[in-house]
Amino acid sequence: MPTVALVSRKGGCGKSTLATNIAAHFARGGLPVTLGDLDHQQSMRVWLKRRPSAAPAIAGWVGDVAGNVRPLGVSHLVLDTPGGLHGLALAKVAMVADAILIPVSGSVFDREAASDCWAELRAHPRVVSGRCQVAAIGMRLDRRTQAEEIASDWAASIGLTWLCSLRSSQVYVRAVENGLSIFDMPPSVTTIDREQWDPLIAWLTTQGFVQAVAEPARVPAVATVSPLVAAGNDAFAAPALQVVATSPALAARTPHVPPEVVAAEARGFARFVPRFLRPKS
Repeated sequence: MPTVALVSRKGGCGKSTLATNIAAHFARGGLPVTLGDLDHQQSMRVWLKRRPSAAPAIAGWVGDVAGNVRPLGVSHLVLDTPGGLHGLALAKVAMVADAILIPVSGSVFDREAASDCWAELRAHPRVVSGRCQVAAIGMRLDRRTQAEEIASDWAASIGLTWLCSLRSSQVYVRAVENGLSIFDMPPSVTTIDREQWDPLIAWLTTQGFVQAVAEPARVPAVATVSPLVAAGNDAFAAPALQVVATSPALAARTPHVPPEVVAAEARGFARFVPRFLRPKS
């Protein structure tokens, strides 16, 4: 059972953002994915409750680090874990995870917390044997500064795999508000963000967690669906992110931002999200 866990000692570092987007990417590829929530705040339940019925299905599950950290009978599991995970609770997650991703922001406090977490994980038997792979993801790092270089150098200094960094963007904020991910939204407004995910998706594929994701089927319109909903199906018909090989050229690439994308982001997401996708009142 492929299991990807998001782990960080600090709260508010982007675990939930990563978890929802990874789960949605799996779902858009036709995989039967379960989004597990071990955090008492149960952010995943809130997101799933807001997810439109027309979006690719994602099952939900709530566990407890003091009890069961993995449900039975699921094929692909994405686990969102609580902050401050350590000791026995962290070891239990490592026992069930095939991959652990540690989100790290530009703060020195985040890096110190991540260093402590990695020091504990790297001694776990499943990590030592390679059965559980661990990597870091930069969260909300501004490429116009040295934040990404500092973070990647830090990861190299402690022997932690650094995959990529994701920018701070209203794309993620608007997507979460509507129970969506960047992979559910039109590529015309998520081009830059999808490109930043390429190394992460490639790594998951290389590790064998997912196959190269095929283009998802279009959500069919049925007689009982209103014309507005039928028209909104295009939001879920966009091609899935294509898996590319990680290379120095890709890592060093700074994507060109098309003017129309900049303009679209400036106008906000409202015009791109059909009414039936917006949060239920």
